[in-house]
Amino acid sequence: MKYLAKTLIFASALCLLSGMAAAKKVHINCQDSAKCVHYEDMGKSQTDEFYGQCNGNIPNGMKMVCHPVKGMTCSPANPSIDAKYLVCECTNWSATKKQTATIDVLCPAAN
Repeated sequence: MKYLAKTLIFASALCLLSGMAAAKKVHINCQDSAKCVHYEDMGKSQTDEFYGQCNGNIPNGMKMVCHPVKGMTCSPANPSIDAKYLVCECTNWSATKKQTATIDVLCPAAN
């Protein structure tokens, strides 16, 4: 257990030094009754945060899905702290190649 704790601390320090802790923020604003697809080329060992909206807010029925490829992880989309966006975070874990994440923002029809 002692070695596991040291390994986790070391890995966290490496992430901070490599820049993974400073995620790039990408804003995606979609229109009512639309499906917007965003492709993001992610660099080696890069983390990006994706902020989705429909006409500048989060209407009822809005969905956002972040699709990782092999060697990448994406969190499920959740409301931001200020509830103005749906947010997900993707990390390209490959230290040797760039990869592309796909983000779908689905806006419901306006009432």
